[in-house]
Amino acid sequence: MYSIVKRLRERGKRKHDRDIQGDPGRAGDLTLALCGNGAELKLADDDGSRQEPVIPVLRDARLVAMHSDKMLFKGVEQAPDGTEYVQEWSVMVMAQTG
Repeated sequence: MYSIVKRLRERGKRKHDRDIQGDPGRAGDLTLALCGNGAELKLADDDGSRQEPVIPVLRDARLVAMHSDKMLFKGVEQAPDGTEYVQEWSVMVMAQTG
Protein backbone atom coordinates (compact mmCIF):
# COMPACT_ATOMS: atom_id res chain seq x y z
CA MET A 1 0.00 0.00 0.00
CA TYR A 2 1.26 3.47 -0.83
CA SER A 3 2.20 5.20 2.43
CA ILE A 4 4.25 7.92 4.08
CA VAL A 5 6.45 6.66 6.91
CA LYS A 6 8.09 8.71 9.65
CA ARG A 7 10.76 7.08 11.81
CA LEU A 8 10.13 8.30 15.35
CA ARG A 9 13.41 7.22 16.97
CA GLU A 10 17.10 7.82 16.35
CA ARG A 11 19.35 4.99 17.60
CA GLY A 12 16.54 3.90 19.94
CA LYS A 13 15.93 7.34 21.46
CA ARG A 14 12.59 9.03 20.77
CA LYS A 15 12.90 12.20 18.66
CA HIS A 16 11.55 15.50 19.95
CA ASP A 17 7.95 16.20 18.89
CA ARG A 18 8.97 19.27 16.84
CA ASP A 19 11.47 17.14 14.89
CA ILE A 20 8.82 14.52 14.18
CA GLN A 21 6.28 17.13 13.07
CA GLY A 22 8.86 18.84 10.83
CA ASP A 23 9.83 15.56 9.15
CA PRO A 24 8.02 15.09 5.82
CA GLY A 25 8.59 11.32 6.02
CA ARG A 26 9.41 8.94 3.19
CA ALA A 27 6.78 7.92 0.67
CA GLY A 28 6.71 4.52 -0.95
CA ASP A 29 5.17 1.09 -1.19
CA LEU A 30 4.72 -0.45 2.28
CA THR A 31 4.69 -4.23 2.53
CA LEU A 32 4.23 -6.58 5.48
CA ALA A 33 5.77 -10.04 5.47
CA LEU A 34 5.56 -12.80 8.08
CA CYS A 35 9.10 -14.03 8.71
CA GLY A 36 9.83 -16.70 11.29
CA ASN A 37 8.16 -15.70 14.54
CA GLY A 38 7.44 -12.08 13.63
CA ALA A 39 6.38 -9.61 11.00
CA GLU A 40 8.62 -7.33 8.94
CA LEU A 41 7.58 -3.99 7.48
CA LYS A 42 9.44 -2.68 4.44
CA LEU A 43 9.13 0.65 2.64
CA ALA A 44 10.35 0.56 -0.96
CA ASP A 45 10.26 2.97 -3.89
CA ASP A 46 7.00 2.76 -5.78
CA ASP A 47 8.66 2.52 -9.19
CA GLY A 48 8.26 -1.16 -10.05
CA SER A 49 11.92 -1.87 -9.29
CA ARG A 50 13.38 -4.67 -7.19
CA GLN A 51 11.61 -3.32 -4.10
CA GLU A 52 14.82 -2.49 -2.23
CA PRO A 53 14.08 -0.83 1.14
CA VAL A 54 14.52 2.96 1.28
CA ILE A 55 14.77 2.93 5.10
CA PRO A 56 15.89 0.05 7.34
CA VAL A 57 13.34 -2.77 7.62
CA LEU A 58 11.26 -2.80 10.82
CA ARG A 59 11.57 -6.31 12.24
CA ASP A 60 9.22 -7.85 14.80
CA ALA A 61 6.75 -5.12 13.83
CA ARG A 62 3.71 -4.79 16.05
CA LEU A 63 0.70 -2.56 15.51
CA VAL A 64 0.44 -0.30 18.57
CA ALA A 65 -2.33 2.11 17.54
CA MET A 66 -4.59 2.82 14.59
CA HIS A 67 -6.78 5.83 13.84
CA SER A 68 -8.42 6.67 10.52
CA ASP A 69 -5.63 6.61 7.90
CA LYS A 70 -2.71 6.44 10.40
CA MET A 71 -1.01 3.56 12.17
CA LEU A 72 1.77 3.33 14.74
CA PHE A 73 4.11 0.34 14.61
CA LYS A 74 6.86 -0.59 17.05
CA GLY A 75 9.68 -3.00 16.33
CA VAL A 76 13.42 -3.44 15.95
CA GLU A 77 15.73 -1.80 13.45
CA GLN A 78 19.22 -3.07 12.66
CA ALA A 79 22.00 -0.53 12.06
CA PRO A 80 24.64 -1.20 9.36
CA ASP A 81 27.09 -2.32 12.09
CA GLY A 82 24.59 -4.95 13.30
CA THR A 83 23.46 -3.12 16.43
CA GLU A 84 19.71 -3.39 17.03
CA TYR A 85 17.57 -0.50 18.26
CA VAL A 86 13.93 -0.06 19.20
CA GLN A 87 12.17 1.86 16.43
CA GLU A 88 8.67 3.22 15.89
CA TRP A 89 7.06 4.07 12.56
CA SER A 90 4.20 6.47 12.06
CA VAL A 91 2.46 5.27 8.89
CA MET A 92 -0.06 7.33 6.92
CA VAL A 93 -1.84 5.39 4.20
CA MET A 94 -2.26 7.49 1.05
CA ALA A 95 -4.58 7.18 -1.93
CA GLN A 96 -2.36 6.46 -4.90
CA THR A 97 -3.13 8.63 -7.92
CA GLY A 98 -2.17 8.14 -11.51
